[in-house]
Amino acid sequence: MSQGTIYLLRGSPRAALCKDLIEYFSLDIKISDTADPDFAKTFPLKRVPALKGPDFTLHETLAVLVYITSLIPQNQGLFGSSSLDNAQTIKWLSFTNFEVVSALIQALYPLIGNRPYSKDGVDQAIKDLESYVAVYETQLKQTKYLVGDEITLADLFTVQSFIWGAEYIWDVNWFKKHPLIEAWFKDVIQHPVVVKSLGDFKPVRKAVPNVPPKSN
Repeated sequence: MSQGTIYLLRGSPRAALCKDLIEYFSLDIKISDTADPDFAKTFPLKRVPALKGPDFTLHETLAVLVYITSLIPQNQGLFGSSSLDNAQTIKWLSFTNFEVVSALIQALYPLIGNRPYSKDGVDQAIKDLESYVAVYETQLKQTKYLVGDEITLADLFTVQSFIWGAEYIWDVNWFKKHPLIEAWFKDVIQHPVVVKSLGDFKPVRKAVPNVPPKSN
């Protein structure tokens, strides 16, 4: 029996991992996008990812991710091996989703023309991101991955967000200045769940400058 249809937005760090999980574990979920007429009709807030099941609907990133992983036999260790690991995984998922992705939107959208440009606004968002990156670095000084010595859903979701930053503002030199992040990043993108979509990724050679985007 089909588990339903998931609606994703291409390029969204909040949605990318859903596609990887569904494809890698061969879950019976149809993958669609925001152009599907049923999307706006079923989800008037138009937030992705969003899942329409046989007799239910789900929106909000973490809810959708948790449900998808519940369909994977024994979760494949994606939430670690203990109750504490599970809580720590959710902590990092939440931190990445609400702090990092939100700050990336504030930094990137004005640079690529998706929001009105403000140099001060972009500068502040980049400053905020550096403070968040320091939180990850502190953890990676203590453990190989975000939750102990094994990759969890927290790493897989967070690396998708770092990919987005590395396409625009976190260039090669930025990664050299953050060696713990660089080593973790290169390791996680080779995980079997995401290697097909991320394995060959390289950070942008030079960051997009903080100037108004060129009009087409």
